[in-house]
Parts: sequence; structure tokens; C-alpha cells
Amino acid sequence: MSESVQAMYGESAAAVRASFKDDSVRALDYYAPLLHFVTGVAPPGVPAGTTRLLDVGCGSGWSTFAFAAAGYDATGIDLNPAAFEPPHRDRCRLLRGSATEVPFAAESFDAVVCYQCLEHVPDPRQALDEMARVCRPGGVVVVVGPNLVSPTPGVAHAARPSSWRSLRLRRGAGTPRHPYGNTLPEIAAVALLRAAQLGGKLARRTPQFLMREPDAVPPFHADNDACYLCNPTDLIADFRRRGFAVVRRGKPGRPPLAYLFAGGTWVAARKPDAAAGPPSPAPGD
Repeated sequence: MSESVQAMYGESAAAVRASFKDDSVRALDYYAPLLHFVTGVAPPGVPAGTTRLLDVGCGSGWSTFAFAAAGYDATGIDLNPAAFEPPHRDRCRLLRGSATEVPFAAESFDAVVCYQCLEHVPDPRQALDEMARVCRPGGVVVVVGPNLVSPTPGVAHAARPSSWRSLRLRRGAGTPRHPYGNTLPEIAAVALLRAAQLGGKLARRTPQFLMREPDAVPPFHADNDACYLCNPTDLIADFRRRGFAVVRRGKPGRPPLAYLFAGGTWVAARKPDAAAGPPSPAPGD
């Protein structure tokens, strides 16, 4: 099933990715939080265009366009080049490419960014291998996506009055399959399972890439089609295993351990610089 979803990503456009058509203002506003997060760990170079950035799984291409507009020398890759929407601009290249087979030489980029993509990759470990490979020593890898091992988002969704009309006690024939569950009993059971999975990950301190059977029935929304239970704990453990220094574990401005229970994954890690020796860990790591 993961392969069929990947094939759909290679053939479809708006059904499986954010689409803004020609509305650059809306697109840039949408990607502003990502841009802010990345510039906090990998600011664009001076003069502009000297920081080489790879945008892995760039979707419709607007995230790459936003990085180029901010001063990066930005390259975006995605499975379906027919889905690219932005107009041509300097320092913005959009190419066909896969997260598990990045079509560039080792150490080609100062920053490698993967936004809302890793959860849809059938081999996340290989994707991380590729991102680490093409990142130069001293450069950063940034992964942003959902936190699908958090026990709290499904419960928080079920507690909202706006959700009560859509939630049911029993699954119907057309009920989608979300990683947090779709019925009230599912949400409760999944929350307990996720709490146990999170506890196991924290105890192991090694990456454990848990996979799921994705829901391949469109429309895709809220990660029904995710095949990897993306979470910051895996990524932090994986980066540390590689000798990277984890410089961000969650969205800025949140309490230190909030990243474990938040609905999103925001992780940035710096690759060791061979000349400078092992990198220093972030405060609290």
C-alpha cells in the first residue's frame, strides 16, 4: 500500500499536496513559519544566494520559492514535476527527485529541509541517510512534519465541541483511517497505544521507525495517507547516532519537553564538521 501511495504522489498534483495556483501571497504566508524556523538555524548567506538549500519533497514548489525569495540558493525536488506552480525566479530550481534517492553528490548543500514529507516516505531511514549524505560538514538538516506518536492531539481534537458532530462511536464503510483514530473508541485506544510507544522510544533512546498502512482513498487530509509514524524522538535519536548536534527539538517559544506531546515535529540538527571535531550539543541535550 505504501508503494501505491508513493505512485499517487508521483502522478497526482493538488489531491496530495498543498496547491496555491498563482497566489504567491497566500503561499508565502503559508510557508512563513517554516522559513522562520529554518532561518533560525541556517540563515541565508551574505551576499544573497550563497547558502545552498535543498528542499526535499517540495510539493507544489512554493516552499522552495519562499526560500529563494528569502535569499537562499534553493533547489526543490519532488516526485511529480507536473505539480510545480511557482513562476520562474533566480536561485529557485525545481526538479524531479525522490527523498530516498536524492539526485545530488555528497556534501552539496549547506541546509537540507524536509517539510511535511517524511511521514509519506516508505523508507524514512533511507531518506534520512540521503539528507545526511548531501549535507556538507557543519551544515544543517531540518525535518518538519506531524508528531504521530504524540498521545495528546487525538484526544484534544475529540474534546473540541466543533468535533462532536463528526465523531462517531462506530466505524462506517467510508470512514477514513487517521493515525490518531476516527471514532471515539479508536481515539481513546490509540492515545493509550501512542503513550506506550512514546515511553518505549524514550527508554530505548534509539530510532524505531514505526510504519502503518496508509489510507490510499482521496481526498488526503490530516495525514490519513501517512505510512510512517513521524515523531521527533526518532529523529533526535537518529541524528545523535550519526554524530549530529541537535540544535532544535521543537517549535521555538515552547516549554523544553513540549515537543514530546505537541502535534508537530520540528527538529534541526547540525552535521559534524570534520575540521572542528564533534559539534557541541544544544542546551539541555
